[in-house]
Amino acid sequence: MSVQDVPKGMKCILVAAHGDDIDSLLTICKNYPRPTRKKGEVMIKVSACALAPGDVRVLAGHCDYWQEPPEGFPYIPGGDISGIVVEADSNSRFKACDKVMAMFELPRPLHGLAEFISVKEKLVEMAPSSVQGALVEASTLPSSAMSAMIAAKKFVKKGDRCLVLGGGGGVGTFFIQLSKAKGAAYVAVTSTIDKPFLLPALGADNVINYEEGNWWEDEELQSHRPFDLIVDLCVGREAWVKARQSKLLNRNGKFLAFTSDKPLIEIHSLRQTLTAIGPMQWRMLWTRMWPFVPRYIWHADGLEIKPGRLAEVAKLVDDGMKIVLDPSSPLPFSEEGVKRGFHLMKKRHAHGKIVVTMEE
Repeated sequence: MSVQDVPKGMKCILVAAHGDDIDSLLTICKNYPRPTRKKGEVMIKVSACALAPGDVRVLAGHCDYWQEPPEGFPYIPGGDISGIVVEADSNSRFKACDKVMAMFELPRPLHGLAEFISVKEKLVEMAPSSVQGALVEASTLPSSAMSAMIAAKKFVKKGDRCLVLGGGGGVGTFFIQLSKAKGAAYVAVTSTIDKPFLLPALGADNVINYEEGNWWEDEELQSHRPFDLIVDLCVGREAWVKARQSKLLNRNGKFLAFTSDKPLIEIHSLRQTLTAIGPMQWRMLWTRMWPFVPRYIWHADGLEIKPGRLAEVAKLVDDGMKIVLDPSSPLPFSEEGVKRGFHLMKKRHAHGKIVVTMEE
């Protein structure tokens, strides 16, 4: 397909205003103007779009101070995508018909739930060769797998005992595998996942259903030496407090926070931004200076695009890293299908990645 063959109008999902009512806010448009590719961008015919918590946060306007759609309303939601290149610059490393994956541009996921998207080339990478025939899976990789990869590379050491809070979601299912590949001796996971065989198949040694009991009171966890690393993917400040009170974290260990102190945070001003980030920054500082407490680390650079990072993610998949889709996925590219995906994300109980497919 060349750009001359691409219709001027496209099918997409639109959001007309901020709010919490998913059913009334998400609508489908069947003839929206197709984006125009700019120099340095790659135009892609979208095959699939992976949803993430940020999609629901932008929809609700909870962090509109720094995640407000820059072009106003209506906007097209959706971030990470996979698809087929339609057009790129003459000197680009991509060419028409290449199968690729692409990450959204920080700080907000936009434009993914559409038939076509134009993306800065630095955000695009060739899809793993092992999933070229299943681009639905490739859409799950850019944000979640990259963030998990960076964390495992920086913070997991051979022989470590790791605890992953909320390990059944997109980042968690990748992190379990990558921590074991890095040499972790023991990985425990908290999750509500209803397939008990799934997380052990990824490398988890112990799966704790946090709806049935508190992880910090779990007898098996208490009976072994403290963890060297606790990764918080969903809880917030309470997890840091419980980890210290229960002494489940080695005093020389690390607490790696992917989330803010309040997972359902709202930021509408500079003051609220400082109020939200300030305590975490102070915690990082004093735990680094004080030698007798575990170190608190906020994983703030997990989505930073640097040369080679997405290519490294693709290689991990080609080398055997498994991709886990939520049982609901792939969802159809329809108003009902997208709304169902957003409802699942809002509940924060996804088991793997939630993906919308544009392919019939």
